[in-house]
Amino acid sequence: MFEASVVTYDSFQSYSSQQTDKDRQRSVGLMKGAMLFLALAVENALKGAYVHIEKPEVKNGKVNSKHFHKHSHDLKDVAMKLDLNLTDDLKLYLDRLSMFIQWASRYKAPLREIDYIQSRGQIRLKHPSDFENAKNLINVLQQQSGYVEGRGWPFES
Repeated sequence: MFEASVVTYDSFQSYSSQQTDKDRQRSVGLMKGAMLFLALAVENALKGAYVHIEKPEVKNGKVNSKHFHKHSHDLKDVAMKLDLNLTDDLKLYLDRLSMFIQWASRYKAPLREIDYIQSRGQIRLKHPSDFENAKNLINVLQQQSGYVEGRGWPFES
């Protein structure tokens, strides 16, 4: 997912036409797609690392989603369970990525008023820092979880 976010962002950067509404929609879609892929990459790494240390409960062949977080796609909640040394900036970053997974990549506005209030000025991709933060966080999680280049994430926790 991380590489998909990079490729999508590169397409956004190289897309220069802004002549029609369709052009503007395509440009916004590429930016939102890049942020969604980036957020999913971080979410997958966080959850993979958490499964490595805390085997999830499985019922009827499905992992209990509450194993990871109280609220769907709350990346900061998962990161806190991993005892990562999170700076305030990194916490805000994870909150912003969570917004993209939860609603911002799909809707023009959140469905809940509290999400609208919390999102003011936050729904944007910050290049290159967003990508650097994701890459650094994913590298730390891989190191802590037994990830091996060429083999990937371990199958057992």
